[in-house]
Amino acid sequence: MKKSYLEDGGSIDRTVDVDADRKDDHQNGASSIDNPFLELQHSEDIADGGDPEIFAQPGKNTSVLPLQVSLEESEDSDVDNPEIVNKNDANDNGQLDKKDRRAKKKAEQEKELEISASEERRLQNGIPMTEDEFDKLVRSSPNSSFVWINYMAFMLRLADIRKARDIAERALNIINIREEGEKFNVWVAYLNLENEYGNPPEVAVKEVFQRALQYCDPKKLHLALLGVYERTKQQNLAEELLERMTKKFKQSCKVWLRCIQNFLMNNKDETKLIVNRALLSLPRKKHIKFISQTALMEFKSGRPDQGRSLLESILREYPKRTDLWSIYLDQEICLGDTEVIRALFERVTCLSLPPKKMKFLFKKYLEYEKAHGDEETIEHVKKRALEYVESSLA
Repeated sequence: MKKSYLEDGGSIDRTVDVDADRKDDHQNGASSIDNPFLELQHSEDIADGGDPEIFAQPGKNTSVLPLQVSLEESEDSDVDNPEIVNKNDANDNGQLDKKDRRAKKKAEQEKELEISASEERRLQNGIPMTEDEFDKLVRSSPNSSFVWINYMAFMLRLADIRKARDIAERALNIINIREEGEKFNVWVAYLNLENEYGNPPEVAVKEVFQRALQYCDPKKLHLALLGVYERTKQQNLAEELLERMTKKFKQSCKVWLRCIQNFLMNNKDETKLIVNRALLSLPRKKHIKFISQTALMEFKSGRPDQGRSLLESILREYPKRTDLWSIYLDQEICLGDTEVIRALFERVTCLSLPPKKMKFLFKKYLEYEKAHGDEETIEHVKKRALEYVESSLA
């Protein structure tokens, strides 16, 4: 293990959609055990419209990060983010079902985070220093991938690679079969181990990957392996894997988005070609999600012209989608060109939309002017809003 992999400790971040306060509690309770398998960057899910740290230059963090790829995958709806749900098409029952699923998912994520934080505090309060101490710990928490992976890292610090492999095998045999997520974590740590110490690495990784495919969700596992290659800057292997993934999972929006993400991270210009391929492969109901999220990534990677082009293309077809207008406005506000922003606000507030949507847009416009304008521009927005109200009552 490279020395740099062992200098900083870290903690498992099992979720990407949690309260900021819980994240802080989790980080404050992180184990002080140096663990190359558990040091994670926080990356929000690509479909949440947030500010994912996906455009960091390769090499800034070379630690082995097995769980950076979100372990949750949702392909059963048009858009994962409630902001991008087509409210015009969704019926009330469908909306309630989605809310219930989100609430249940959030509760599960928070429970996992609490368990992880508890495990970390337990390690911190009594850091195992010997094999016997780790053996005692895994006997008391046999289904905890966090503990097993710490044990693997401990053996690597002792330069005992064979023992680290043995521990991975023990973990896969002992963890309860119902604990699919915990087993998955160990498989990904195993992939990282072979990627670093296999002889040769490509063959060793392939062997572990083929074994893991028998037990894990194939798409999640492919995405995890892609993360391994990206974090260790093996771009050729990452591109070969992406090519296989886009053929094997050609109807998965997430896979195509990860392909776009990889190319943008490496400053490649083939994104237009990928977009065209994706739109030919994806079901039509996923086009809005794919195009809007691709546009977000284009903006965030410093290519606003491409982002605008994508959003304009989809807004021509769906001009009443206020969620898309909101995304567009937010990205322009981030760029800070007041002339462009005001022109976009003027354009969208001239649309013929239901009162509820217009209220949202005028409110957003007014908030912007209060923050960046003056009395004159604020009065202009209020006048425009009043004119709309009067015309709608006429």
